[in-house]
Amino acid sequence: MRLRARPSGPLLLAGILAGLLLMLASLQWRWLGQISADERDRMQASLRSQVAQFTQEFDRELTRAYFWLQADRGPNVTAADSIGHFQRWFSSAPQPELVRAIHVVSVPHGQAARGAVEVSTYDRQREALVPQQTVPAELTAIVARLAAPPLPTDARPGEGRLDGRAGAPPLGPGGPFVPPVAPEGPALVIPRPPVPVVNAGGAIVFSQEQRPWDYTVVMLDTTFMRETFVPELLKRHFGEGTASAYRVSIVDRKSGAPVFCSEGSGDRCTIARPDASEEFFEIRLREFNRFVVVDDRRGQPGRSMTGSSSGPMATTAPLPPGGPRERVTMNVVRGPEGDPRRERQPLWRADFAHQAGSLEAVVASTRRRNLLVSSSVLALLGASIAMLVVSSTRARRLAAQQMEFVAGVSHELRTPLAVIRSAAENLADGVVHDREQVQRYGQLIAGEGRRLTEMVEQVMEFAGFDAGRSLDTRPVAAIDVAQAAIEASGPLLASSETHVDIDAPDTPLLVQANAAALARSVQNLISNAVKYGGPDRWVGVRIAPADRRMVTIAVSDHGDGIAEPDLARIFEPFYRGQHAADGHVPGSGLGLSLVDRIVRQHGGRVEVQSSAKGTTFRLLIPAASAATVGAEETLTTAEAGLDRRGATS
Repeated sequence: MRLRARPSGPLLLAGILAGLLLMLASLQWRWLGQISADERDRMQASLRSQVAQFTQEFDRELTRAYFWLQADRGPNVTAADSIGHFQRWFSSAPQPELVRAIHVVSVPHGQAARGAVEVSTYDRQREALVPQQTVPAELTAIVARLAAPPLPTDARPGEGRLDGRAGAPPLGPGGPFVPPVAPEGPALVIPRPPVPVVNAGGAIVFSQEQRPWDYTVVMLDTTFMRETFVPELLKRHFGEGTASAYRVSIVDRKSGAPVFCSEGSGDRCTIARPDASEEFFEIRLREFNRFVVVDDRRGQPGRSMTGSSSGPMATTAPLPPGGPRERVTMNVVRGPEGDPRRERQPLWRADFAHQAGSLEAVVASTRRRNLLVSSSVLALLGASIAMLVVSSTRARRLAAQQMEFVAGVSHELRTPLAVIRSAAENLADGVVHDREQVQRYGQLIAGEGRRLTEMVEQVMEFAGFDAGRSLDTRPVAAIDVAQAAIEASGPLLASSETHVDIDAPDTPLLVQANAAALARSVQNLISNAVKYGGPDRWVGVRIAPADRRMVTIAVSDHGDGIAEPDLARIFEPFYRGQHAADGHVPGSGLGLSLVDRIVRQHGGRVEVQSSAKGTTFRLLIPAASAATVGAEETLTTAEAGLDRRGATS
């Protein structure tokens, strides 16, 4: 009888869990996509913020120099009055090394246009302006631009506009516009135009006596910027050197010439597709308020400077004694709306790219890593569900097999016990008197007892292997193992009238084995050959070398063979093939399982070849090596010597 397990709750639960797992995988894919997009936006926003802070701080220091190196303005103020500003810069500025040299250039315009350009250079040691006989070479290009004719104006002669906008107060003739940061050098060009005055009627007018325009030209130290200032700013905003997550390349905005590279040199200095770019190296008027000090106490001369992005920079200076103390305003940087002078003209451009190549590559790599981790978790969950299904299926199948085993063993035990009990009762009751009949009864009881013994031994041996029992092996002759198995099967062979043929080489083949366990394996195969061998009543035992390392012990029969579906499962515990179940062949389903376990314990394997003409089981057992055989013979000789000495003593 075969018991069939019905579908149980764990299988249904496993199906539900698998469905939930698929839904979770879909949600995870969408979630990781959203997380990656948010991470990309966050990294881009963070990079833009860091880049803006870097460029703003760089330009802020330039603006600081532009602000503090401006000269006081007034009708009676001369270029020499700027020395105090120069001294204060070099003594108190955060980055005084930005300034390499300071020149004061006087460029004649208007009625003084026929005069020569005058240049004085600030000497830090002497703290004085030293006149130059000729224009220094580093100022040649800048002076040429300063001496160029002024932009055309629609103002009346002797008048101009304060800031170029409609309705602005008139302004005297102005000099040519020069960007506050000149690429030649580079340098800061700070203009000092003629100062208008306020007359008694409140109107802004200019002196009839035209003076030359003065310019403070501040030469910047690009070596300091490249080697010290820029690396410090990058370290402050992006991290130190190789620890930074970004590569930085700074180039000249117009020529594209390299200025600075965080990688030192090499192909990585060229950033074809930057993650962020920002133009800088300019004066930012909005930063002027950071450096303004206002003194508006009544009756005290004060100085205040303000700047905005949409208006002019203003100064307030004391007028000559006796004159009205009013504020005067002049334009120093910005031109009219639409005038090119109002456009940003930064000198450099900074390109930033992530060390991994780009932010997209970083986000993609992070997404792949997160996907791998989460997929691994889901895979583990899926594997757990699969293992749950397999374990549940195996447990149910094992339970069914155990039930079949119990039913089979109960039946097998019941039959010989019934025979033994019946024969014993007949003998005890004196029903049997004939000597020959008593002998037959005795043989019957002995045979059934042997059958019970074999069954109990199989069960006990199976339990021993499940408990992890190991076998002690030694070199034995394969023919001796086969002979022992045939002798143990003698009663079964005799009762079934089965003939056994043995084919073995003349030279004994030695195997490394446990003789008793291996003999029981061969005995099980002989017993199966008798049970399923068909009407021929023939069993073949063949011993031969398989290769240099293995010896084959084969047991064959001429039965109907094993069905194809059963071949894959015949070594499972408690499993019995369809032929055994249909033919009501007695057995527990443990014999072949024990054969397989015993052979594997020896380091060998079992091979099966079955067809409609018969079945052959081959036991491949490791051959005993010469060294092992020699050691065994020595040990045997020593043991024999000890036995002899013990006997004589």
